[in-house]
Amino acid sequence: MKKQWISAALVLLLMLLIPVVACADVIYPAPEDFVVGEEVDHLLATLDPGGTAWTDPAQLPPGLRLETVETEVGVNVYLRGVPTSPGVYDLFIRYNDTESLLTVTVKAGDAPAPAPVSVAVETLPDKTLYTAGDLLDPAGLSLRVQMSDGSSRLVTEGYSLYPIHLEQAGTRIIEVNYEGLLCYFEVEIEPGAEVIEGIGVLTLPNQIIYEVGDTLDPTGLSIRVYTNNGTRDVVEGLLCEPMVLDQPGQQLITVRYEDKTCSFTVQVQEEAAPAAIAVYRLPNKLDYQVGETLDTRGLVLVETGGDAPSFLEEGFECRPLLLDRAGSQEIVVSRGELQCSFHVTVREVPAAPSQGGSTPPTVLPSQSDVPELRPGPELIPSREPAGQAQSGKLLVGVIVAAAFLALLVLVGYVLLMKRSSKEYADSLRAAFRKKK
Repeated sequence: MKKQWISAALVLLLMLLIPVVACADVIYPAPEDFVVGEEVDHLLATLDPGGTAWTDPAQLPPGLRLETVETEVGVNVYLRGVPTSPGVYDLFIRYNDTESLLTVTVKAGDAPAPAPVSVAVETLPDKTLYTAGDLLDPAGLSLRVQMSDGSSRLVTEGYSLYPIHLEQAGTRIIEVNYEGLLCYFEVEIEPGAEVIEGIGVLTLPNQIIYEVGDTLDPTGLSIRVYTNNGTRDVVEGLLCEPMVLDQPGQQLITVRYEDKTCSFTVQVQEEAAPAAIAVYRLPNKLDYQVGETLDTRGLVLVETGGDAPSFLEEGFECRPLLLDRAGSQEIVVSRGELQCSFHVTVREVPAAPSQGGSTPPTVLPSQSDVPELRPGPELIPSREPAGQAQSGKLLVGVIVAAAFLALLVLVGYVLLMKRSSKEYADSLRAAFRKKK
């Protein structure tokens, strides 16, 4: 019975110790050897929640550090980083209130192969003078390559050059590329025999709009000449065809320089008709007496020379305005520098009657005294006076027809009355005879 009680007590004690053990700090064995240059991420210990770890940074291998990371179950302690120096390092690490000695060994790894870090021209190529159009010759070129381990080596191949085709005269820089590293040297290129490969218009002439019949003015025209030695601009020695522009619309002009041609276009417009004015409708009043003033009401001009004729009722001047002499009077109409004219008739003022009451006989001018009116070709008869004359003729015709109709009615009435009177007389005679 006593043994059973002892066993139960031991089991109870064990059960009480299990949580304590489960939550106790755990320090893991020392890590294996580390290698210089390789990443290290080693778990050193797991501490109770809130635990701390500390060591003297001077004792750590170069490149490594001590880190703590909080987790749900506690604090993880890591040794992390990339070691840079081989050796054996003793670390005294304090975990909470416990000190632990940890020995870390860092071994030297395999050394990386040295890589080029810079390049320079050691010796220039044998040929550095060329003629335009030649190919670059790299014979004799050598490079000095500096390596990452501090050493250097001489290289005579394994590089690329640009440009290879030397086409433009002058000093040219040649680029040398060795495994992405660049260096440069210069060569001189002399012009070769020029060969014109083509030309093109560089600037148009100052004037590109003309009228039919004008002559082309090439002032301002320049071209660019493309040769095997590069380009050059030319403003002289250019031949243009055609020179006389006789076709309206877009006109193609060919430019010739030596045996090459290019072209451009100009706009050729129809020749504009000169501006002019003429009388389209005469004034309402054309007959005057000496001393009257000209009345221009009803006068209409037509102006030509633009895209379409325009009709003007104002904006012009007439001279003279005072009509002071008898006869046919020319009236000059001006609009700016344009002029036209028409004629009016000016008559003498009739003489006043004498005191004796007798009226002086009217003296009609002879045919030779009356000037003949010959309007110029610009005079177009006014539509308004013609309409008035036509209306007068129509009125006269209506009056004559009405008078003729009235006459017919009157004659008929007279004849009817005569007939009725005769029939009445015959009836009276017949009645008188019957009485007898």
